[in-house]
Amino acid sequence: MRVAYDAGPLVDPPTGVGRYTRELGRALEAAGVDLRRYAVALGGRKARGIRRARVPARLAQAVWRRFDRPCITRLTGAVDVVHGTNFVLPALGRTSGVVTVHDLSFLRSDTWPGGERLVDLVPWSIRRAARVLTPTRAIAEEVSERYGLGLDRIDVTPEGVSGVFFGATPLPPTVLEGLGIAGPFAIAAGTIEPRKNLRKLLAAWRAAAGALEGWTLVLAGPRGWGEELPPTPGVRLLGWVGDETLPGLYAAASFFCYPSLYEGFGLPPLEAMAAGTPALAGRYSAAPEVLKDAALLVDSSDTDALAGGLQALATDAALRKRLALKGRTRAAGFTWEGCAAATRTAYAAAVKGQS
Repeated sequence: MRVAYDAGPLVDPPTGVGRYTRELGRALEAAGVDLRRYAVALGGRKARGIRRARVPARLAQAVWRRFDRPCITRLTGAVDVVHGTNFVLPALGRTSGVVTVHDLSFLRSDTWPGGERLVDLVPWSIRRAARVLTPTRAIAEEVSERYGLGLDRIDVTPEGVSGVFFGATPLPPTVLEGLGIAGPFAIAAGTIEPRKNLRKLLAAWRAAAGALEGWTLVLAGPRGWGEELPPTPGVRLLGWVGDETLPGLYAAASFFCYPSLYEGFGLPPLEAMAAGTPALAGRYSAAPEVLKDAALLVDSSDTDALAGGLQALATDAALRKRLALKGRTRAAGFTWEGCAAATRTAYAAAVKGQS
């Protein structure tokens, strides 16, 4: 099968959607799918194997919406399916389209700058798509309810955990010292933006200071947008951490924190769990479905609840051990090969529906 595959997220700084696009693409090719990667973007880094249209994405999307042309196959050549991996389908011509809707965060008041453009682009893409992919059943139900789309047109394709996280070797003390990390530490990872709820996490860290004496909280993630985080004793901001370091950093941490208010899937807790690190996560809509009882779920809008979770994990070694064992088993159930298999099924259904 030949698939025009939106690789636009790979020319920008890495994000969760970028990881999805990269890992799913690799797994699809390993399964024999002929991917024709394309990107419509004026800027961004150079990436091998991607057919580029160097025009602003917003301009291209406006032209697609108004004229439904030029068809993306002018860039990729003839294909069986076009996969919009990042919420939006291009002009399709007569080719079947599949679009991934990762979540509905663009409808929130704390959406990222520019996210409001998806308010119109997502329903426009859904109307033209033969199949819609979501990472969880929770998001499938949100999409169905919001856009009046039958669940029979939605395929749930859970994300996967890369093998590098399983059995990761903890970073040695000398490396941790070089990163400015001392003593036992907890880690939170993700782009620094309001939806990740890191200000509340810092407030909870201060509230639980008595139980966390001698501990460090490490924040690993690129600067996103929103207010600067307040200086907090015992907190170390690392900035973006590459894939060559992240698994060992997770494995060295005593526990992982993910206080996000909303996620379509929430991959970082699973990656930490794969590395043998117990996780504390917010009870966003997809969390019970993805993490079940293998992580400590709390109301992340409540500072006291977050502080209680931090205190429990910092002081209860038996709890950490129990969650570490459950977490690794839970994470092992999510693979990119499985995601690719479910995606290929959706491709086949899209092609069949077009014939």
